[in-house]
Amino acid sequence: MRFLFLIFFVVSSPVFAQVSNPLVGTWKLISSESIAENEAPQHLFGLQPKGYLIITPEGRLMIMFTADGRKSGMGDAERAALHKTMVAVSGKVRVEGKDFIIIVDVSWNESWNGTEQRRHFRIEGDKLFVETAPGPNPVIPGKTSFGRLVFERDK
Repeated sequence: MRFLFLIFFVVSSPVFAQVSNPLVGTWKLISSESIAENEAPQHLFGLQPKGYLIITPEGRLMIMFTADGRKSGMGDAERAALHKTMVAVSGKVRVEGKDFIIIVDVSWNESWNGTEQRRHFRIEGDKLFVETAPGPNPVIPGKTSFGRLVFERDK
């Protein structure tokens, strides 16, 4: 009986979840591109965006990234510019094949709260490649786009 309990404990522990899911961990953003309506890729967050994607063994995802070259400011215009140069999302996450789906519970973009955001991914060594589904561009109003993000495992 103790043996069965031990096996159940090991199989259900967060360490086991971490081993079985290669997405679990901390990932540093190294590249961000936006492709809008058959245009050339744009680096809306600059060539050196800053940010992290964190996925816990319990199934929680948090991502925040910002554009390079941001300027601080307290006035309305400066704060609006800061808002346009960031992304922040958190929610539960599940994996379906080569996609992960975020059930958004808090976001910098209120219209995402309560939605499911699907992302296609692949892992090559210590790099994580993520592509968003096409949708309204949150930075360029009236345009449909998709994003390509590249992360590397933070060690």
